[in-house]
Amino acid sequence: MPSPEASRPSPRGAGRPHLPASPVDEGVLVARSALRLSIKNSIIMLTLRDEKPWNDDDMIELARHEIETLMAELTQTAERLEESSAAPRRTFGRSRRAAANARQDAEHQRTRARILRGVVDRLREIEEDPAQTHALLAVAREETLAELTQARLIPVGAEQSEEERRASMDAVKEDLREQLALQQLKDLPEGY
Repeated sequence: MPSPEASRPSPRGAGRPHLPASPVDEGVLVARSALRLSIKNSIIMLTLRDEKPWNDDDMIELARHEIETLMAELTQTAERLEESSAAPRRTFGRSRRAAANARQDAEHQRTRARILRGVVDRLREIEEDPAQTHALLAVAREETLAELTQARLIPVGAEQSEEERRASMDAVKEDLREQLALQQLKDLPEGY
């Protein structure tokens, strides 16, 4: 016989990943995702296109630049929403419903502006905390390496023979060996 607990519906969200507690938390999740994507793209452009070796200091500056750029964009959007919500609205000749809708729209815009400002404040905390900036960069770097490795494994044609698959794996291993060697050289003290 099933227990009384088994017959009750599960709480909303049970078994699902943790959901953000507030709109600002949700905005921060979206912003962090956008930052990782932007940082990954910059890493790819610098390392593959421009053939620049990895440099932690340069990459930290790159991450900070991306954070500052996103903060500026969000601040501009918040300012635009605040200006729009404060703009005088013509009420003469409008129905009560249209006037009520305009007031409701203005309130939504002010709410969105407050949320964006909250996200900007949290991004500023990330930018100012070296540990959080390093963590963001580390995740972006790992995702970049995983994507590049996976891209190397994608077959060129419709099917890939066992020999072609082995050759792709060998090429990935060689790429990783080169990256490891570059990292080890970078870690050597000056003068070696």
